[in-house]
Amino acid sequence: MPRRPSRVRSVLAAAVGVGLVATLTAYAADQQAANGLTPGTDVRKATTQPGPSTPAATALLADVLARQAAGAFVPPAAGAPVVGPDYVASPNVSLLHRIPLPADGVGARVVGNFLYVTSTKDLEIYDISTPTSPVQVGAVNLEVEFENEQVPTDGSLLGISGQTWTVTAAGPCTPAATTPSTYKANCLALFDVRHKATPVQVAAVGGAGDHTSTCLTVAGQSCAYFYGSGGRVTDARQALTRHRATLLSTNWQTALKARYGVTEASCHHQVQLRPGVLLTACQPMALISVNQADGGSITRPALLATADYSKAPDDRTRFVHGVEWARGGTDKIMLSGGETNFTGVCTPTAGAFSTFLVGGTAQHPSFTFADQVRPHSGQYVDGNPPDGGYSFGCSSHWFEPHPAFHNGGLVALASYENGTRIKRISSSGKITEVGFFEPLGGSTSAPTGPRTAARSTPSTTTAVSTSCTTTVRCRSRPCSAPRTARPDPSRNCGRTPCAAQPSSARACAAARSEMSSGGTAGSG
Repeated sequence: MPRRPSRVRSVLAAAVGVGLVATLTAYAADQQAANGLTPGTDVRKATTQPGPSTPAATALLADVLARQAAGAFVPPAAGAPVVGPDYVASPNVSLLHRIPLPADGVGARVVGNFLYVTSTKDLEIYDISTPTSPVQVGAVNLEVEFENEQVPTDGSLLGISGQTWTVTAAGPCTPAATTPSTYKANCLALFDVRHKATPVQVAAVGGAGDHTSTCLTVAGQSCAYFYGSGGRVTDARQALTRHRATLLSTNWQTALKARYGVTEASCHHQVQLRPGVLLTACQPMALISVNQADGGSITRPALLATADYSKAPDDRTRFVHGVEWARGGTDKIMLSGGETNFTGVCTPTAGAFSTFLVGGTAQHPSFTFADQVRPHSGQYVDGNPPDGGYSFGCSSHWFEPHPAFHNGGLVALASYENGTRIKRISSSGKITEVGFFEPLGGSTSAPTGPRTAARSTPSTTTAVSTSCTTTVRCRSRPCSAPRTARPDPSRNCGRTPCAAQPSSARACAAARSEMSSGGTAGSG
């Protein structure tokens, strides 16, 4: 995600579905102000400023005020949307909790019982043993800079990948003398996070920062190397033991092209599916391995398979923003999504979320396009903003399969002003929506969490944004997992909005967070 307008600082959390947590980002103070609302306004009480200057928004406010006057802010009839103080949700989603943050959220990752959050100002660590009530246990203040959407960490070593000029705890991070001039001042700052209360920077590698970076497990050591979305390769094997990390001269994308003739264009990120095996969000998408058993190495990755949109019904050369492949890359369905930025209206090529059916062999799989959905405009109360009501864009963004995803299942999909959408994927790859949570005057960036399911453990979500943390819970069967599962009645459904935070002048890319089911997160 490129640099975006400033947003109020917050972390948002959402538990959608039984055992599913979706992260919500927002609430855009500058966006609310542009819509004629004081940042943080409870739209149910906004009697003087009608909000966005569109007929749909005016109708929304009138409907909200009418509901308030009638005392109708109670669970609605089956099928009717829930209208809260600054959100609209499907009836199977309940708001539970919010937690203000002191910084603008950019990225986040869950490892075990801890949530690691990065911003342009600091690194924060939260204990999420009770996922709906994160407790900050450690932090370090510094300029980590844009953007680090993914937070590469194994819970011991953590990387902050800044693609702009960066100031670290040790001072300005500048390229080494041998760094190619095209790398400019990108910096990969590495932190020892083994002691959660006192994270410590152990290395800063000039020229190694990309838009996103990914931990690689090599020879049994997690986060031994980092692959960047621009092709950078960093050796971090001695980062914790000797406070040393080195940018290699090799670019993994250049090596892939030299070896196979495959050009990885417009790469946005890569996800480690299992030790040493990655799936790239590039055009084309590529399954690569640095493992010797697959014929690869850290400087000469092996190409196992590629996937593209050549068989899609439209937009066949689209930008690929994210990819996921459940169960360590063994599931029968692969997930892919695009991104279209800063569009005020929805278009026929708005960033789509798609599915691919997987065939072939485990060593050399094949991918066949199956289905796609695109966000669309609406009337707010149907869970979709009207055309003209978009700031960051009518587009899909980050998404995360439920930890129990197995040849189909639930996926939490962030879709900017359309909020968090809960999709059910059939065994044939067909996509159906089963729930949503739409922030009014806000934007949703990402859901994320552990990649493995834990039996008999309720799932929850913690999300990073720019205003406050919000927790919601699914309370009806259409969004639920197995029929034996039940929502936890012990958790309250709070609906008090967070106090607004001052707007940040920084690029506040809303982050990834947590869709926790009690499992242990992988390093990818």
